[in-house]
Amino acid sequence: MKTKNNVQKTVLRSLAVVVSFVLISFTVTAQDFWKAVLANSSFNEIALAMAETSKKSTAPAPVTENNSVNYIYENEYDGKLALEYWMTDNNNFEATSIPKVERDVTIEVEDWMLDENLYSAAQETDDELKVEDWMTKDVVWVN
Repeated sequence: MKTKNNVQKTVLRSLAVVVSFVLISFTVTAQDFWKAVLANSSFNEIALAMAETSKKSTAPAPVTENNSVNYIYENEYDGKLALEYWMTDNNNFEATSIPKVERDVTIEVEDWMLDENLYSAAQETDDELKVEDWMTKDVVWVN
């Protein structure tokens, strides 16, 4: 029985080693795999730009005296609007129903509102504040 348990432990350990090697090989080859997958997708340029930016050096562009940027501004104009018949017909813009204004009912004071037994009018008091030692130490309040 003891030999059977030892054989099972050895087999399980060797399987764990084999599985870990397989997983490591998958992660190593996954980089090239994702590049191949993304090459056929619409995010190809973005993904490749993100993957390639870490490999490139960040050298500044050379500055020349002839670097000038030309901006061309074009004003856009809307066409003239034509006035149509339905725009001048008052029946299209007439208020058909004016909502009635509702009035609130006058509020009356009732007897239960004046009954002091329903409300507690006890005064609430806070404990007196005490200054503790740490509140006055400069070490605590130094930036």
